[in-house]
Amino acid sequence: MATISNFEILPEEITLHVFQYLSCADIIYGFYNLNTRFNSTITYFCHSMNLIGVTYKQFDCILSNILPQISSNIRSFVVNGNWASFISNKLHATRFELTLSSMFPNLYSLILECFIDTDLIIFLKEIRDLKYLVKLDIKRLTGRCSSELLKNILTANNGRLKSVLFDQDSIFLSLKTNDKNIICSNIEELTLNLIDCDMLGDLLKLIPNVRRLRISFGQSPGISTTTLMNVSPLIQLKDFELHSYGMFWEFSNIVDILSKMPSLHRLTLDLYTDDERLANGQNLVIVLPLSLVEIQLFILYYFSESPIKTDSLLATWPKHIPVSCWLNEPDQYTIIHTIPYNVHSILIPTAIATMMQFTEAVDLHLPRLKRLHVEGKCELLRLLKAAPRLYDLSIDFNCFNTIIDNESIYELLQQRIVCLEIFRLRDIHTLRLDVILKRFTHIRHLVLSVQDSTIFIDSPISQAGDMSKEEKRIYVCIKGPLSEKAKKALHKWLIDHSHTQINDAFAIDYQNEWIHFWV
Repeated sequence: MATISNFEILPEEITLHVFQYLSCADIIYGFYNLNTRFNSTITYFCHSMNLIGVTYKQFDCILSNILPQISSNIRSFVVNGNWASFISNKLHATRFELTLSSMFPNLYSLILECFIDTDLIIFLKEIRDLKYLVKLDIKRLTGRCSSELLKNILTANNGRLKSVLFDQDSIFLSLKTNDKNIICSNIEELTLNLIDCDMLGDLLKLIPNVRRLRISFGQSPGISTTTLMNVSPLIQLKDFELHSYGMFWEFSNIVDILSKMPSLHRLTLDLYTDDERLANGQNLVIVLPLSLVEIQLFILYYFSESPIKTDSLLATWPKHIPVSCWLNEPDQYTIIHTIPYNVHSILIPTAIATMMQFTEAVDLHLPRLKRLHVEGKCELLRLLKAAPRLYDLSIDFNCFNTIIDNESIYELLQQRIVCLEIFRLRDIHTLRLDVILKRFTHIRHLVLSVQDSTIFIDSPISQAGDMSKEEKRIYVCIKGPLSEKAKKALHKWLIDHSHTQINDAFAIDYQNEWIHFWV
């Protein structure tokens, strides 16, 4: 006969093994204050705190009762820009009315998600006097971008930050440094999206001690590297990545940039060009730093003479830089890329991607793919089979309809997807949230955005309110206009138009044409 053990008395090795399958938020919500031993284990285990994906009831409990007791042990914390409007007046700490330094004295890494630039500028004032905070990770930043924002970020926390990272979903930043005395010598690692390359000179002057730099440039009327003339060489820079789409770089531009990076170990160039010199390996090899150990290339080269001889082009590249070539003769361009091409992201033109499917027997294996954004038609089933760890899916409405009707795809997704975004929604009044939630049983975060900006989103909001009756615990974001009646008294309107009760644990807010509903 099997014996039943009390979880509270199990050895710590078993407890830690169980905790590996739970999120940090679930651990502290479910086990904190059960006994002294658990508290000690949890305090050690939960150095990284991420409350995204929890229910509103859990969020309220953790911030009110638990976080004040363990905050001094937290080394990494995630802040969502939408949280402040959800917190009641009694939760001063999470409304950021207390300084972060008093809340998290040992904080090492801070992750900021879904901020608007104007709100981020305000929040940056609270990032000060944190003795150990050296890493700032910013994700999904939106807004119009103030020219002062980047400078304020790099100088935050009294100039203690060493690593500042923006993700690809964040806005392109502007930089204007009229004050020549401002130098952020503290910055050693920087990843950002910069509006245009004219700002590169000012950026390099601002961060003279940077060791790792990754820049994605926006599309500007032209490319100029004249601002680099008065820039001193970046002796400490070992790793540089340049990503640029839609703008045509010349060989001289790359020469100007590399001349300021004499100590590079790793170089990535992901760009467009119509300059034959940049597609010729013999030219590029000459200007590469002698210290270079690794190079990654993805060059989309538009040629004027047709047809181009790919064999002759490949022959210009030395053996220690193995490259391959994809030719699109009708559109007069070819892609030159190193083998293998080890980067985090890649943008492949449709014509080339289609050609690859028919000419290459590719065995897809994507064990690290966690987020997928799909626009238009896509061979989704093959991707999903290759990505067993995928949990965040963003698709347009047309693609979503194919998923619902495809049983094979549905079976792969129903247990995996935790975050689902559906954009370019049409016929929003016929959308059934209950059907979506029954299909995707593990979903915790649902994002919807309508295609027609004149259609009110009242209907899906009232459907979201009905989820409290079904005991669904989810965070719903819907982008679109709200009727005047709903705007005037949103909390009361939701109770009147759904099964939500006044005593239910939920929060709702409407800002910048986004509704946020949390149960």
